[in-house]
Amino acid sequence: MGDTEVDYWTPTIEAFQPLQLGGPEITPKLLKRPPFRFIADIVTAINVRFAAYDHIFSPDQLDVTKIDNKEKKIKYLTTLVEYVGSLLGRKIDVSVKKIVSGSEPEKTNVFLQCLAQAVGYAQQDKTRRAQTPMPAAQESPKLVTTPRVSTPAANSPSCSEMLRRVANPVEKSLKKEVVMREATEFFNKVDDYGYLKLNQEQSVKEVGQSIVDMYNELKHGTSPSEPSSLPLDALERAIARQLDVIQQVSALQVENDAIVEKLEVLLSS
Repeated sequence: MGDTEVDYWTPTIEAFQPLQLGGPEITPKLLKRPPFRFIADIVTAINVRFAAYDHIFSPDQLDVTKIDNKEKKIKYLTTLVEYVGSLLGRKIDVSVKKIVSGSEPEKTNVFLQCLAQAVGYAQQDKTRRAQTPMPAAQESPKLVTTPRVSTPAANSPSCSEMLRRVANPVEKSLKKEVVMREATEFFNKVDDYGYLKLNQEQSVKEVGQSIVDMYNELKHGTSPSEPSSLPLDALERAIARQLDVIQQVSALQVENDAIVEKLEVLLSS
């Protein structure tokens, strides 16, 4: 039997899924030997959606069609690899020359995982740099200096391990959008019920007093108990409707608890 092929591309696909890029399609076929144009197109897609890495490149480097020889490709990747490494506080074990030649695709995939993980940190660093004015006489550096990140230990985890351990700011932002949308939809759903009007102002004192009065009537048996004037079939329908309301409120309570739990997880992460 031949040697079993090691799947090093699935973690890369999973790393980019939370970013929801518009393109290119990240497939196992491309990841088994990632071409330069594929990598550059991923960076361009990240910049279109998040504007994360556009500040570290020259205008010519932002136009992928102008990166048309080996030297330009190596310069582009060197800038990118060094910057991503500075954001994560570790040296990425990859050779840009071998990325260009298509060698060592396993290490190239690890780099791509780091690229995905560092998007949120790149946004933060870009914002921080924009808020720190640079003296006019000072020459602009070729690469944004290392942001405030802790220096990792000698046996620091790989990017794939860090992806599993550290909550990506971009992923958290996307999750926040989903949870907030669910919460808004639930609010509108509840407000559509005739017996639950969330947008109507109510006096807490009056509502509380009505609850107390109801409790006292039930406790002391002061509420009048008279036969219903409704026909039997109408009374049955009314009871059935009330049972439906109880079931609807119960289902809403379950849905509410699920959304509250998601919000609590989001706030505590």
